[in-house]
Amino acid sequence: MSEKVRTGFEWFVAWRHLRDPERRSRRALYLGLGVLLLAILDLTALRLFGQPARSPSGLLALQPSVTLERLWMAGAVGVMAGAVITFLGVLFASFTVFTAISIFGVFLGTAAPILALSVMSGFEVDLKTKIRGAKADVVITTTDDRPFLDWRKVRQAVLREPGVVGATPYLEAEVMVRAGAAPAGIMLRGIDPETAPSVLDLGRTLREGSVDDLQHPEKVADDPFSRDAGEREAGDDEPAPRKGQRARADAVDADGVLPSILLGEELFARTLRVFRGGHVDVVCPLCKMGPSGPMPGLKVFRAAGHFYSGMYEYDSKLAYVALDEAQRFLGAPGEVTGIDLRTRSPDGAPAVASAVQTTLGDSYEVRSWEELNKGLFMALRLEKIAMFVVMTFIALVASFSIISTLIMMATQKAREVAILKAMGAGDGAIRRVFIAEGVYIGLLGLAVGVPAGVLGCKLIERYGLPLPTDVYYISKLPVVMRPGEILVLAASAMALCCLATLYPALLASRMRPVDGLRYE
Repeated sequence: MSEKVRTGFEWFVAWRHLRDPERRSRRALYLGLGVLLLAILDLTALRLFGQPARSPSGLLALQPSVTLERLWMAGAVGVMAGAVITFLGVLFASFTVFTAISIFGVFLGTAAPILALSVMSGFEVDLKTKIRGAKADVVITTTDDRPFLDWRKVRQAVLREPGVVGATPYLEAEVMVRAGAAPAGIMLRGIDPETAPSVLDLGRTLREGSVDDLQHPEKVADDPFSRDAGEREAGDDEPAPRKGQRARADAVDADGVLPSILLGEELFARTLRVFRGGHVDVVCPLCKMGPSGPMPGLKVFRAAGHFYSGMYEYDSKLAYVALDEAQRFLGAPGEVTGIDLRTRSPDGAPAVASAVQTTLGDSYEVRSWEELNKGLFMALRLEKIAMFVVMTFIALVASFSIISTLIMMATQKAREVAILKAMGAGDGAIRRVFIAEGVYIGLLGLAVGVPAGVLGCKLIERYGLPLPTDVYYISKLPVVMRPGEILVLAASAMALCCLATLYPALLASRMRPVDGLRYE
């Protein structure tokens, strides 16, 4: 007998062992089809008759009741449950019960980890996108806390570096803001309105206003319902400046126009509760010099708009003003805190940072966004590894199911094993038959589990899983599939299935023909 014929015969025997016609059941298949049919009828009826009433003009519409929402949810859950039960029923109708359970375990051990890791990758990408929207890919600062005065020359030098597509200076300091009786501590960041859009993603995150309003504050009209402009310093008895008036030299510009400020969403709407055109007092604790030393400085800004980065830390603690206004207010003429760089790709930021560090020398500190947020992304990476290990236990449980299935099969098929050995089959052939059975189980589970996991991710990505924004700060569940992670998951599950066959195959190969035929 040739090698190909022998191998084909061994795989055929393994397939016949898995598909025992005497041990099949179709009850689960009928149950799954019934659940699936009821769920589809429920969703169809809601689609046709469960829409909220709407006026002919389309202006007024009733919100769907809680009962309708629960019916929609029940229908969606019913479709998923029906599909799973139907698939399990197909397995029961095609294979033995224990084989079907083993295949179903491998299916869960691949589909569930793909969904879980894709969601975690989605959170990671979403977090990176939000950080890059408010922060730069690479940040350049000076060492030894010396003043950064030669930033123009440094900016021109780094713009010539390969991979750098934008550079903008910034000046930041911790200050206090107040509108009415609601003070808050924030990070005031002065940016260059001309170069900042090439680095920061403010065009996408701004909900109201524009970066140009920082350069042209005269375009921002006063809020007619705003309180009086500022609107007096602590201890002053004179009234605050009103529109078109000047009461303090540090409150307004030389032309009498209040400078503009862009606030984070949380700061704008919930902490200060201002509107576009409203006045905001900004207090710097030690920015002014008096007869007895440093003293607080106050300046009135006009809210030009607000941005939504999607990160509570930025939306509640960050505000933008024009760079020249920040330099005047903070008493740092011509000085900046650092230079922000935008690279062609966020993954290439560490390489660009290393090249820029080599160009500038040790007088400057160059850090990528990964270094600035190392703790956060290290925690995410560890969580993903832990999730992968936990999810692998599903495939591990499925492998134990394969072990028990093959051991029972070796006991039940003792007669067939004895006949094969009596006909001349060696121990190696018997081992290969049982290994082939485990490979069949693993391949069938992977063949359904991987597409099911990918399909589930596509459905979540397409239709979304809504989340309460006040709790999770995102509108829907983010999903990002990475082929490398899916391949690692599939390979891990298949390796566990193959390892699970070794002991049953060894046990079956050691069986003597006389033991298998003793009771026949």
